[in-house]
Amino acid sequence: LFKSGGYRSYHNYVTDAYKAHIEAGFEWSLLLAHTRTWTTRSVLRGIGPARQSCSFSFKKLLLLPRHPAPIAKGGPQHPVRLSLFATLFLLREVEASTARLSAWTFDHEEHELWWNLPASKADHMALGVKRHWPCTCGLDALFCPYHLAVEHVEWLKSLLTHAGDESPLFPTASGAFPRKTAVVDTFEAIGTRCGQPLTPEAGLSLYHHYD
Repeated sequence: LFKSGGYRSYHNYVTDAYKAHIEAGFEWSLLLAHTRTWTTRSVLRGIGPARQSCSFSFKKLLLLPRHPAPIAKGGPQHPVRLSLFATLFLLREVEASTARLSAWTFDHEEHELWWNLPASKADHMALGVKRHWPCTCGLDALFCPYHLAVEHVEWLKSLLTHAGDESPLFPTASGAFPRKTAVVDTFEAIGTRCGQPLTPEAGLSLYHHYD
């Protein structure tokens, strides 16, 4: 099953099984050790290098209309804003779906937006990784992340579903956090609007984050 699913983290699963086996008071026999070794090799054999998800055509993304209505079932409101911020801040769909308003801080004197990303892959100790963007007004190739974020916060606070700083940064129409799969569906819909293919020749989704 792991092999057919293309799992790259099989070693983590079998290690957890090993730990549970030992902690339950059982011995780890030579046969189990041998089986662990050959199954790991079998799952990972021929799997090839990690596949990187597709990036948006940023110029086309900038030209999309920024309506608040979701474009996927159960998806976040303001999907184009979400895609713009996710692109600039290098977010995965899981980080985009779980982001709270409290993750944003502003330096209004310097016109800077800071985003605290505790779920970042670079943050293995879960201490928080902060990235920031300054005002980019006057640059033709970019939108201004600072001013768009200020506008977005004002919009969030105007919603009837708004519940303070712990509210979703990109809520669904009901005010809830969007599911990870709904954010993936949103990214695929954005890709379609940008005229980009959703699958390569191999048939895998270009916008889905696999294990």
